[in-house]
Parts: sequence; C-alpha cells; structure tokens
Amino acid sequence: MGARAPGSWASAGQVRAATLGMLAITLVAGCGSAPGDRSPTSWNPHLTTRPVRATIADILGTDTNSLGGATRSGGWHSGTALADLRRYVGHRQNGGVDQRRLVPPPATVNSIPVFVEIDDVEVSWSYDNGDVPGTDHDTSGNACTVGRPRSNLTCIHIEIDGQWKDKGWAPANFQLNTPIDIQGYVFWDVPHREEGVPYDSAPSGFIRGHYATGWEIHPVSAWRRHAS
Repeated sequence: MGARAPGSWASAGQVRAATLGMLAITLVAGCGSAPGDRSPTSWNPHLTTRPVRATIADILGTDTNSLGGATRSGGWHSGTALADLRRYVGHRQNGGVDQRRLVPPPATVNSIPVFVEIDDVEVSWSYDNGDVPGTDHDTSGNACTVGRPRSNLTCIHIEIDGQWKDKGWAPANFQLNTPIDIQGYVFWDVPHREEGVPYDSAPSGFIRGHYATGWEIHPVSAWRRHAS
C-alpha cells in the first residue's frame, strides 16, 4: 500500500503492515477537525457522527468516593454513558447488549452526546491483549491530562475495542508519553474488582489501574498527535 500523507487516518492493520519509517507518519492519525475547531469531525473514516469536545475533568467531575475516584452521578451529564446492558439468568445471557462492543455504538444516550474528543492527553501505560487467547482482544491504556499532576481526577482509562479490530475499524495502538488527542465513547464500567484489574491507581503513582472509578473512554475510535 502506498504512503499516506501526514494527517491521514490509518487502521491498526495498515499500521502493522507499514515499515518503521511509515509508522512515524501514520501515527499523526487524523484528518478532520483542527485544534480549536468548535465543531470537530470524526478522524475515523467509518464514522460520520461529529464528536463533542470535552476534557477528562468534564467526564469525571469533582465528586469522589471513599478511594478518591470519580463517582458516576458527579460525572458526565450526571452519569450519562454507554453501559453494559446484558441480562443474565444464572451464567447465561438472557437479552440486552454490551454497548461498548457495538461497532459503532450510539453517539447519544437519552439525547445526550457520549461521542467525545479529548485533546492534549498523554498515555502513561498501555497493554494489547489482541494475541491473548480467551480475552476480548482490547488494547487498554491510561491517559492523563498533559501539564497536570497525575491523580484519580486527571487521568482516565481508555480502550481500543477488539470488535473494532476484527472489523478493521480500529486505530493503531497508542503511542506512550507523547501528547495526543483522542476520540471515543464515554462508558461506565463496573466489574473491575471481579476481573482482577487494579481498581486503585494510587499504589502505581496513578500510572496503572482504573482510578477507583467506572469511567472510561471505550471504545476509542481514533487518535492523533496533539498539535500545540
């Protein structure tokens, strides 16, 4: 495949097929909205819905639980988010859908936007379980606001979903320790204690874990290097 110009969007499969020299170009990931554009557009060519610009602080709010993590009710539009709506009888699913696994999910919930763009964040940790059998094949990461001390209220868990990878819609894995902008869907996740994911991020210096909250950006639909 020929070279893409800086500013173009590239799928995960295209980036894996690229040379290292090409990787430096494709990681600029994102045509569409320019910094400061009040009406941003999707950088993922498969999406026509426009995201709304937000910050990590907008999503998390300031209300905290006993561990210092953001509460649901104090966050994005009083807790509005995609959710896991599956219903079970015993261990068998009996209806409902896990909205984060939809390709794509709804851009609004109760007429409130949940498709957002967050600019100028830095991914401090990432793990790709795409080749791990028996998993959801997501790429997980933690993003923190650039220029702010890392804390439960300046960082958020983010994920590129395995279903998007399977469909060829997923962006490349995150670049670490570099200011980037991300687009994706606000999601409230619950079962991290049960899944063995560290719930409290404080012991890691707010690099790993889930910041003692259920707030995530999942799925991430696109990202690009931040233009200062």
